[in-house]
Amino acid sequence: MSTISLSQAHNKSPQEVRELAERLAVTLEERYQVHSQWRGENEIIFKRHGVKGRLQLAEDEVHLELKLSLLMAPLKSRIESEIARSLAEKLA
Repeated sequence: MSTISLSQAHNKSPQEVRELAERLAVTLEERYQVHSQWRGENEIIFKRHGVKGRLQLAEDEVHLELKLSLLMAPLKSRIESEIARSLAEKLA
C-alpha cells in the first residue's frame, strides 16, 4: 500500500477552509471517483475502491492522508502533485 501525506499551512477563516476542502472533495470525486463524507466539523473521509483517506482541518493547517492500493500506486505521483498544487494555490 502506498501513502500520500501532505500538510499545508494557511491563514484562512474556518469557513473559508471548509469551503476550500469541499471544493477539493468535489475535484477528487470528478477526476478520480473518490467519494467523500464529512465526519464532524473538521474532517472529510475519502473512499473508493483502492483509495481511502482523510482531510483534517486545523486552525492554521490542513493535513491530507490517502492510502492507495497496489493498483492505484502508479498514479501516486500524479495524484500527489495535483493535490499539493491545489492546496498550495488555495491555502497559501
